[in-house]
Amino acid sequence: MASKQGKAISQEMRNRIIEMYLSGKSYSEIGKTLGISKPGCFRIVKRYEEHNTLIPKIKTKSRGNRKVTDQVLQFIAYSKWRKPSIFSREIKQKLLDEKLCTTSNVPSVKRISYVVKHVLDLSYKKLCSIPAETLRPNHDQIVNNYFASLLNYDYTQMHFFDEASIVSTAGNRGYGHSLVGTRAVEVQRYASSTTLTVNVCCDFFGLNHYNIINGASNAFEMINFFNEAMQERNAIGNPMFCRGDVIIMDNCGFHHHRQGERLLRDLLATHGINLIFQPPYSPEFNVTECVFGMMRQHLQANEAFVSQYLELAVVNALDNDIMKRYMPSFFKKCGYL
Repeated sequence: MASKQGKAISQEMRNRIIEMYLSGKSYSEIGKTLGISKPGCFRIVKRYEEHNTLIPKIKTKSRGNRKVTDQVLQFIAYSKWRKPSIFSREIKQKLLDEKLCTTSNVPSVKRISYVVKHVLDLSYKKLCSIPAETLRPNHDQIVNNYFASLLNYDYTQMHFFDEASIVSTAGNRGYGHSLVGTRAVEVQRYASSTTLTVNVCCDFFGLNHYNIINGASNAFEMINFFNEAMQERNAIGNPMFCRGDVIIMDNCGFHHHRQGERLLRDLLATHGINLIFQPPYSPEFNVTECVFGMMRQHLQANEAFVSQYLELAVVNALDNDIMKRYMPSFFKKCGYL
C-alpha cells in the first residue's frame, strides 16, 4: 500500500526497505514494491549507512524541534523501549536528572509526546506484563530442573491441576464496535455477589475430574477434590489415575499449606502417584490454563445464560466431549509434545 504524502514511514517499513536493499534490490524496485518514492528509499538507506540507525532525523525548522537533538531522540526511544508505560513527564524529568538537557533546552511534555507518536511511530496499546520473578538469575535453572524431572514420565502420565474463580459477570464482553472516533458503550451487569471456584484436573485424553464450589478454594477443598478424583474411572472402567502417574500444579499459596501439601502427598502416594510443582509464575506451562481460556470464551459467547445460570453455564463450558479434542494441541502449546 502506498505511503501517504507527509505521513511518517513506520519502523516496520523502514526495516523492510533495509532488508530489500541488503538483498540487492534497487531503489526503484523497493519503491514500486512498497509504494514509497525512490528519493525516500534513498534517504532511509543513506541514514542507515552513515549513522547505523533507522530512527528518522528530526526536522529543525521549527523552534521547538531544535530542542529534540539526536541524543535526546535516542534517549526517548530507549526510555520507551526499556519501559513502554513511562509517561512523557517522566522522560522529561529523566532528561534533566541525567543532565542530557537543562531547564532552558529540555523538550516540553507536549513535544516529547509528539516525538513518541509521530516521529518514533509508537502507538498506545495494552501492556503484556512479564512477572519480574521470571527474570531472576536462577529462573532458567528452575525451569530446566522442572522439565528434567518430567523426563521420567510419558506425556500420557501427566495430569495438570488448577483452579479458577468465576463470577456472574464472567460473560461480559470487553470489545465491541462503534463509529470511528466514538466510544463503544454497552449496558452490562457490573456488580456480582456470586463467586464460584472451578477445580479442574486434566490429562492428554481430556478432563479427569472437576468440581464447582461456592466461594474461594483452600487446602481442605484441594484434598477433598483429590479424594473424589481418585475414584474416577474412564470409559472402559479403568482408573483415571494409574500408578506411576504424576500430578502437576502451580505454586498457589495453599498448595504449599503446611498440612495441606503433606496430606496431599500422602494421599497420592497411596495410589502410587507423584506430585510436582511448576516453576513460579509460569502459567505458560500449565495445560489447565488453556482449558480455562476455552471455558471463558464459551461463557462470553453465552452472556445472558451466564448471568442467570452461572453454575450450569460452567458445566456446559467444560463439556469433555469438546475439551478432549483440543487437549493434544494444549499439550503441544505448553511444550510437552
